[in-house]
Amino acid sequence: MSAPITNKAIRTLSAIRAGDLNDCRTLAKLPLLEAGRKWLQSRKPFIDTRTYRDYGRYFEILAKFFGDVPLEKLANPDLLRAYQVERSKTCGPHTVNHELSPLQQLLKRIRKWDDVKPYYEAIPLPKESPGRALTPDEERRLLEAGRSRPGWARAYHLAVLSINTAAGPGELIGLRFRDCFVDNPEAARIYIHENAKNKNRIREVPLNVDALGAVKGLIALAREVGAGLPEHYLVPFRVQKSLYDPTRPGQWPKTAFTEMLCTAGLKIRPYDLRHTGLTKLAEKNPEQVVLKIAGHVSPQMLRKVYAHVRLPALRSAVDSIGSVSVVRPVTKEAEAKPEHTLYHVAKMAEQLGIEGDKALQLLLEYERQQALRKKAAK
Repeated sequence: MSAPITNKAIRTLSAIRAGDLNDCRTLAKLPLLEAGRKWLQSRKPFIDTRTYRDYGRYFEILAKFFGDVPLEKLANPDLLRAYQVERSKTCGPHTVNHELSPLQQLLKRIRKWDDVKPYYEAIPLPKESPGRALTPDEERRLLEAGRSRPGWARAYHLAVLSINTAAGPGELIGLRFRDCFVDNPEAARIYIHENAKNKNRIREVPLNVDALGAVKGLIALAREVGAGLPEHYLVPFRVQKSLYDPTRPGQWPKTAFTEMLCTAGLKIRPYDLRHTGLTKLAEKNPEQVVLKIAGHVSPQMLRKVYAHVRLPALRSAVDSIGSVSVVRPVTKEAEAKPEHTLYHVAKMAEQLGIEGDKALQLLLEYERQQALRKKAAK
């Protein structure tokens, strides 16, 4: 049986609550950046390292706009709306909403968020497609463009590595020298653990010949700017022109990648490279293998989002169904049972991870395009 609550225990709890209130009052009087750093230090044991780093950067960005205004003065929906409007001129709604998130938490800490909440609205996010996979021709054009200029080497190697390992851009940026095992081609692999979305995305991925070449290319580029120790990042942080900090992770080479896309005549997101890798895996490998390489992706997500099975693979699957009828003439009995062929098409579509109706639509569209090409050739 627990001991009864004494007056001394109640007084102790009251003193703790009063201390918390005093801390909140002190925090409210501080400038935003100072208050943010002090609050963030108290949150460090409870949040991820990446979140801690991101929040610190967000407070610096917010402070450039709000200056030395005391934190309690920011409990004003009009000020927050002004920030949204101004910041939206240079970045997207995802970024603006993320930057304001730690400020909301700060206002909750000083008991001021309730004054703002009824009037605050996050910027609506655009409806995005689940991404897409590159066709073989698009992949060839992209990689040929990447090889055409030395200045695009880092973007090219990252693209090759993403396609051949199905790793996302953030996961590749988080790779360190100690995470890359390239000495033995038979056991070459990368260990993905930093910048992974959750613990299920922590994994080792073997490297094929193309991926191994890409990792070695990134290592060579990193060594040229002073990296080389096990804890150094494969993509070092660029402080300024010709000056890099290999102890900090860099960023995805947006400019070079965009120029590659323009040269190749493509419009995709960096994350679509992961879609491409997973789609290629899904077309030729069992689902369990794909899930292991992908990380946390569930079978449902793999089928719905990542496995954009492409027409050539679908055509090949359907051709495999009809391989017997090529050497054996179709009988009247077979003509009377077209549902038998449809059944096999549906089963093959299920193995590829797509809906049967969608498979048939894609097949019909493919046949229509082939007929148009033959007609144009005549």
